[in-house]
Amino acid sequence: MMEKSKLSAYGNRVFGILALFSVTSCGPPDYTPVRDWAGVAGNLAVYPEVVTRPGAAQVVSPSADAINAMQQALATYLQALDTLAADGLLMIREDPLAAYAPRVAPASPKGAEAIQTLGALLRERGRSLARAPQLRATIREADAPVQALIAAMQEAITTLEPAEAASADQARARHQRLLREARDEPSRQILRDLAALYEAASANRAAAIRNYQTVLADIARGHALLKERASHLTQEETARQIRAAEAELRRAGARLPRDGLGIAVPVMAAPR
Repeated sequence: MMEKSKLSAYGNRVFGILALFSVTSCGPPDYTPVRDWAGVAGNLAVYPEVVTRPGAAQVVSPSADAINAMQQALATYLQALDTLAADGLLMIREDPLAAYAPRVAPASPKGAEAIQTLGALLRERGRSLARAPQLRATIREADAPVQALIAAMQEAITTLEPAEAASADQARARHQRLLREARDEPSRQILRDLAALYEAASANRAAAIRNYQTVLADIARGHALLKERASHLTQEETARQIRAAEAELRRAGARLPRDGLGIAVPVMAAPR
């Protein structure tokens, strides 16, 4: 009788262990590398400094507003990816990007189309109560519009170059006129110093814009990697590759000056 009781207790322990294993093994896969990458990418996607110039009047051009709207749209998608990777629910019932497409359309029809596609995808995922199991399919479906959106952002940023050059030329002409009108050497030296500071700020801004374009390229490559490895997101080699992409993205982001006062911050060009 004692032996039978021991066997029964042992059987109950084994059953309990198996039940616990069954519960834990049914949990969501660990998508932590995807979540971390998406979080970093989402934070770096929004860089308003690219469309504002320190010391310049804050007049928002259609191109600048379109770039800002595309930044916000990309960041919103990446935040949704972060949520799915964490097995969280997307609290979305309607298109979360609907307000951005009209702002983008006049400057970039392709960018607006990409935003509409991403917005419809996020709306569908929100209404279907998508969570981690839908992460892989979401990445696959989103990659084409994500790549198109980033390409549109890169193209829109290049359209800012003529305005940047014109602004710099006007500033140089103004400095030269004031230098000619100066009546004494101390005044001329002050003007020369101010001109040198302006040139340094312009060079730093140009480097910052190039580095932001590098950030966008890194986000595009990172998302392409997620699509390529979508069937193997929990594998160790995939995690290593995503971690490496995240590290590269962090390095590129560290080269972006974020100074609300508009003070020139030395920036090194992104090595590639």
